[in-house]
This record gives sequence, structure tokens and C-alpha cells, in this order.
Amino acid sequence: MPATEPLTVTILAGGRGSRMGGVDKATLDLNGQPLLERVLASISPLAAEILVVANDDRLNGDSRFTVIRDPEAHAGVLPALLAALDTATSPLLLLLACDMPFVSHRVVQHLLAYAENRDAVMPYVQGFAQPMHAIYRVAPCRAAIPATLEQGGRRMISFLDDIETVRVDEAEIRQIDPDIRSFFNVNTPDDLDTARRIAAGAPG
Repeated sequence: MPATEPLTVTILAGGRGSRMGGVDKATLDLNGQPLLERVLASISPLAAEILVVANDDRLNGDSRFTVIRDPEAHAGVLPALLAALDTATSPLLLLLACDMPFVSHRVVQHLLAYAENRDAVMPYVQGFAQPMHAIYRVAPCRAAIPATLEQGGRRMISFLDDIETVRVDEAEIRQIDPDIRSFFNVNTPDDLDTARRIAAGAPG
């Protein structure tokens, strides 16, 4: 794979985890390792810098990443993405959720291969866009999102029609990640049980 532009990895760690009883999902234990640590271990080698978006100070002081505060906690992800774009020092930004314990650096590298001359690289799984596992070009996205927010748009895909976006379909991703585990989210206690079985090598 040819060299890519520097990448800012942004991990969203400010969700309420309402379906998990309000717990901090970043710290949920997955077979002896917090979810956030699993994501960091997988993706850090690709990152020129790492940002973590949080709504409190619990993660401050870790030298591996810079914590930025969610400017509108619990108001949706789009303001958090804009805050990350405003902070990023790389031309490209990868947005991830901290509750995706099987993020694959190979899948990310595949997405990055599409990023040249594109404003966003958006994977689709089961026909749905996956904006919290996508690549964004910082300058054009940072320019497009404020207008969307001013018009009341809060959906993560609201601004994609205003920029040059390339779609990467599930069938293509399955060639690298046959079970699409890199897009698996831990949203419920059952999801956490499933993740623990997968991490232990048992069938999901």
C-alpha cells in the first residue's frame, strides 16, 4: 500500500451508555482490557496523533492522546466531530467510537487508500452508512459542517451531499473482514457478552 497522508485518529468516548445502565463504555472490561485500550492498541500505529472526545476529565493526563471536551454533550456526534476537526493537525481524520472493540487496522488502511482527492470515505454495512468508522478530510469537512448545524442538521450524514464522498460497500470490506467484526458495537449487556466470547476465540 502506498504511503498515505498523516492521520488524526479521533475516538468518541463521551456517550452515556444508556443501554448499558449509564456506565462509561470506554472503561468496560473486555476480558481484562478496557474497550478504549483495545481500540488504541489496534489503531495507534496508523496515527500521527490521537484525540479522544470526552464529556468529563477522567481521561485527562494520558500522554498517548489529547482529550477534547464534547462541546455539546449528549447533543449528537456532529458537534463532537467538528470539535475534533478544529483540533486536528493532520489532513485526514479517522473517526471511531470507543465501543468498537474489534476495529481492524487493515480495514482502516483499505479505507485510507480511497482518501486521495476525496473529502470523506464512508463504509456501508447492511446498507447503512457507518459515519463513526469513517475517514474525513479535515479542511472541507470543517468548512461544511457549520452550515449543516446552523440549519438544524444533526445527523452524521447530513453534510455528506455537500462534499466529495466515496462509498465503500460491505462486500468489499468483507474481503478483509469476513464477519464485519470491525463494525461491531457494544451497546447492550448482551453485546458485551458476545464481544467477550469473540475475544476469547469462541463463536460470536
